[in-house]
Amino acid sequence: MTRRGVPARFAARTVVAGTFAAGVLAAGLAGGGAAGPAFAGETQDAVTARWRGAWVVTTSDSYSDCAAVYSNNRISGKLVAGKGRYRFKPGELAKVDSVDLKRNRVDLRLALAEPLLAPRQDGPFTLYDELTCRMEFDVEVARDLVKGQDIDALDAVLGIVVERHDAEVAARASARYNGRARDPYPADYEQTVREHATWRAVQTNVLVQTRIDALVDETSRISDRIADDHDYLAGFGKGVAAGRAARPASCPELMAVGTAPVRPRPGQAPVALPASGRAGDAQARFASGYADGLKLSQELDAIRRLPDCFVPVPQE
Repeated sequence: MTRRGVPARFAARTVVAGTFAAGVLAAGLAGGGAAGPAFAGETQDAVTARWRGAWVVTTSDSYSDCAAVYSNNRISGKLVAGKGRYRFKPGELAKVDSVDLKRNRVDLRLALAEPLLAPRQDGPFTLYDELTCRMEFDVEVARDLVKGQDIDALDAVLGIVVERHDAEVAARASARYNGRARDPYPADYEQTVREHATWRAVQTNVLVQTRIDALVDETSRISDRIADDHDYLAGFGKGVAAGRAARPASCPELMAVGTAPVRPRPGQAPVALPASGRAGDAQARFASGYADGLKLSQELDAIRRLPDCFVPVPQE
């Protein structure tokens, strides 16, 4: 028995105990007609009633990325193929979330009962996330099982892949259950979490201060190059007005001022160089003034507001 999910670097193929009945679930009776969809719907309902919400114990290796989506495990004959990041040994306890009948298979979607403790690195700290592991078993079945409305035979096919139980306590009592439990957190993990929170807050504040310093330098350079020119100053005034109208709404947007265009607020048109009636060098001076006015206005606004983005530093 395995006590933990093992990362799987490559797609794996594993022999499943027993022999599958081969086949397909058809969407309707051969020849179509009004009876086809009704038949398919009745078969789907019958299989769903038996399997959705049931507790199961897996009978083969299985694979999952342990993310929000269900990781595919294709089951054909005696082989299982999966590309999930983590590999789980037979005997995993899971609950059936849904079951779908396809033309040539049954899709059984499961969520493992026991989470996986996965490490991640943030700076010098190793942190851990409890992941819910989801997987989809795509099981090939025989066409004649659907055509004959043989629900018991479909159960038998799925029963080779997983052992079904009506209650969790019965599934846990199964001889197949591997008893895997989530790995424990390190003994000093609470202290690590506190130290990480302090470190993260300090890093955030350093980034905010660094950005404020850079904006102060940039606004000084803009002030130094303001030209005493009618066309330039006309554009500069228009740019300042446009900059005041387009104000960032969040700390990430304020941090990006000067390095990326400021997004317009909802219902506001994007900032664009207005028509000036000028041409040639006069228009170039107007455009230069507009760019400087826009940039200076937005960067001064960011300098004023970025101190609100400092975060409290927790005491360790």
